[in-house]
Amino acid sequence: MNRILLTLLAALALAACSKEIEVEKPAMQRYTLEHGGLVREYFVFLPSSYDQQTPHPAAIFMHGYGGTATGTEAEVTQGLNQYAEEYGYVMVYPQGTWFMASIDGSEPWEVTSWNHISDGFDAGPDGPICLPDRNKVPCPPECGNCGQCGWTSCHDDVGFLRSLVKELTSSWAVDADRVHVSGFSNGAIMANRIACEASELFASAALIAGRLEPGFECTPTRPLPLLQINGGADDVVPADGSASSSGWLFASTRAVTEHWLQGEACGVTAESWTSPIVENANVQCSIACGDTAHAAIDCLWPEGDHRWPGTPGFRGSNGYCVTELQARSMPDQTICIAPEEQTNFWGSRLLFEFFSAHQGEPE
Repeated sequence: MNRILLTLLAALALAACSKEIEVEKPAMQRYTLEHGGLVREYFVFLPSSYDQQTPHPAAIFMHGYGGTATGTEAEVTQGLNQYAEEYGYVMVYPQGTWFMASIDGSEPWEVTSWNHISDGFDAGPDGPICLPDRNKVPCPPECGNCGQCGWTSCHDDVGFLRSLVKELTSSWAVDADRVHVSGFSNGAIMANRIACEASELFASAALIAGRLEPGFECTPTRPLPLLQINGGADDVVPADGSASSSGWLFASTRAVTEHWLQGEACGVTAESWTSPIVENANVQCSIACGDTAHAAIDCLWPEGDHRWPGTPGFRGSNGYCVTELQARSMPDQTICIAPEEQTNFWGSRLLFEFFSAHQGEPE
């Protein structure tokens, strides 16, 4: 009897160990792409359901100013890949260009950014894009003179992202008709630009806490669904178009929607909109062109500041860090706090529900 019991226990233990070995958590991998004389890096997450023979939906997600590709996934979104795994998405996190700089004798830090406008403008078509007393920021060396209001990279990020989409759809089993673009803060502003200038590459665009400067609002070259999510208490990129606490100006969410839908027969009149995902959250959403396949949804999170929607607060450096995967290429950054194994943020879920509602027909 004891021998039988021991054998049974051993079998159960072996089965448990085998299951633990067989079930591997999906992980990101680092890749590089040469563009404009630079070696650019990006990180790809493949869900466990990935099959090289079946075209999958994908999303390109860009970090904010000063952030990193891996840090944004780990600390800003606090585990966006969990939702990509659930919804079966290939995720791509490109890294913006960066340089070491300090301000007024401070410790040098790796300043990362995306060239979301044609760099160095003191004013846009509609007037100033920053206040005279705006905060001091380091000028990227490739820009030469950043002028009064320049603060981002001057590299060809539009060209880089075009090349990245081409690489993504040719090297992985990704459906070219189901590639989405999104980002946070400066990454969202870059998503705003690339979605207008290369709208033929994307199925939809989602802007989280970021929009182009006033006068640079744009209209996609073809109808494209749009999701905006912003915090009502965000003083870094205010949703109403008022000046930020650091002295920069960004278009209001309303202005972005109006330009996005310019020329559309459905008009820009917005109606109240909701989703089961946000019914229990304090979120106010509206929709324009809601009866079309290219609706524009605008969600305001009244108590939200400049952070990922639905998260309880910042983690660690809030994305100014790298995971071990990116530590070799950016050695001066701190190591990120790993995301929780299981989260349920309405912002992340709404993002993927929006993507999934605008996937087009699989190949």
